[in-house]
Amino acid sequence: MMTLISDVMNRLMGRLTCRETLELLQQHLDGELPADQTRRVAEHLDHCRLCNAESDIYEQIKQAIMTSGVADPDVVQRLERFGERVGNGEIVD
Repeated sequence: MMTLISDVMNRLMGRLTCRETLELLQQHLDGELPADQTRRVAEHLDHCRLCNAESDIYEQIKQAIMTSGVADPDVVQRLERFGERVGNGEIVD
């Protein structure tokens, strides 16, 4: 029910839904989105604590992989779980 309410509120405010945001999150963090989509994702993250938390987790995992030079099995497992949660629609506002 909260997802439906959040989606309606996001739409009324002209914002992306959580699902839309999370589908674009990796590209956003990698700087691969056009400026208008970057702005919309950033706006959603500014107003959605759950999506913002997921963004922080993803960024921490990404940084850990980049700095270690070797993919730590725990880091890879966390990243896989994150991807599964997004894919299963478990990440909601």
